[in-house]
Amino acid sequence: MSLEITVFDGANCIGGSKIYLLTDGVGVFFDFGINFKKYGLYFEEFLKPRSARGIYDYLALKVIPPLEEIYRKDLFPADLKIKFDLKLRVDAIFLSHAHLDHSGNIGLLDTCIPVCSSSMTAVIAKAIQDSGGSAGFEGDVAYVSPRGQLEKNPIAIGALKGANCQSRQFYLIDDPQNLISLNNFWQKPFSSKKLDSLPLRKAEGKIHNLKIKAFPVDHSIFGATCFALETSAGWIGYSGDFRLHGARGDLTLRCIEELQKLNLNAFIVEGTNIQGRKKSGEDEVYANCLKEAKKASGKLIIADFGPRNIERLLVFLKIAEESRRKLVITAKDAFLLYAMRLADKEIPDILTDKHLYIFDEIKVSPNLWERNFIRVEYQDKYLQASEIQKNQGDFILAFSFWDLKHLLDIMPEGGIYIYSTSEAFTEEQEVDIQRLKNWLDFFGIKTVGFEISGNEITFLPGFHASGHISGEELVEVIQEIKPKTVIPVHTEHPEVFQEKLGSDFKVILPREAIPILL
Repeated sequence: MSLEITVFDGANCIGGSKIYLLTDGVGVFFDFGINFKKYGLYFEEFLKPRSARGIYDYLALKVIPPLEEIYRKDLFPADLKIKFDLKLRVDAIFLSHAHLDHSGNIGLLDTCIPVCSSSMTAVIAKAIQDSGGSAGFEGDVAYVSPRGQLEKNPIAIGALKGANCQSRQFYLIDDPQNLISLNNFWQKPFSSKKLDSLPLRKAEGKIHNLKIKAFPVDHSIFGATCFALETSAGWIGYSGDFRLHGARGDLTLRCIEELQKLNLNAFIVEGTNIQGRKKSGEDEVYANCLKEAKKASGKLIIADFGPRNIERLLVFLKIAEESRRKLVITAKDAFLLYAMRLADKEIPDILTDKHLYIFDEIKVSPNLWERNFIRVEYQDKYLQASEIQKNQGDFILAFSFWDLKHLLDIMPEGGIYIYSTSEAFTEEQEVDIQRLKNWLDFFGIKTVGFEISGNEITFLPGFHASGHISGEELVEVIQEIKPKTVIPVHTEHPEVFQEKLGSDFKVILPREAIPILL
């Protein structure tokens, strides 16, 4: 039988991955993420899709593909007259990891479509949703808050009063350490709404007649997975996002060894850094940040790293131990660590780790997940701003740009701000960096990791490690795996694959929504 691979999103761009595979009467998506580039054409922080119009704005502006029978009907307003291009059979979503550019549009999908992921990805997805506040229906990844047409105005979509939340069916592609504990968390509501929950189940290595293999890989979020499906046309591999230079690079090496054995017919592979050379690894980041931390004796340290980058959090926890400080994290980070520890006992236990504490943010009314759980479970681990103010040299604050307002309660007397996250890639992000510098200048805090001269921002190497494999390494990996066909996705420069690999492999450059026949 023929095999079709259609990249509905994620061709010629980074993120928004929506890769459809149809073979042997079975249809699956690899990931279903937000395309931030497309969103950015129309939306920004204070201009967002209208929740009262359900899925209308997304389809009208074509920021999601117009595909029939895959989206939630409870999000369809009465006046939705979008012409759907195709009617697809979708038996499952294979979710490679929990970053929004891979998972962020799952909330729009029909709840009848199951999701296959690692145990870690599942608990991260639920923890993010539980603690995400008003993320709206787009954040309905682990479970759904039912909506529908309003009786008095059917072109408007609203929440259904009194309706329980409904969980999606997740199938775990790994062997969870403790499925009972995972299900206790999965089926527990952390809001005022009740949750009608479908328990987590094991994937058992198959979906319909397709054999599944899943290999954990190193990325800047735990739980990242490379998938391989056995079809009548041979094995098809999908890399998701991966790298070799992180603390868990050995996972990627083992994945490469296993993929070599499969004699892949096609390898759908990310190419974020296909033009880039090998850059800093987590070991170098640790060494550089530790060096700067030791220079800041007696002064407050603020560590800024990407959301959900728990690997970087662990780097700064190690630095806190080395420098005899306490790492103070946000309540959201504490909730995420709690959930992740259910999937991996190597994740630190906040209760027993003497270097790990939670910042007591001043709130009128904390959300239920924090008030009824985190503040109960970890009540003795909260630190108020006044305690940090008295002994500033004893702490590392895990604060991002969005947490800087809390410094007004601490009023630091100098210190350092270690910028350990990705560079600014847009004008809006550059403006945020300028604002960041204004805050730090106000408190006399020295910047580490970037410099500003006039309007020029220079990001210094060695304080952040990319979540993606370098171009040099990626070419070597593909040469080792030896797939018959290479299909590059998640890259702005797919043509580089043709230049570097075209003489040895069949390289097919995907075009959005155009099927590739194998």
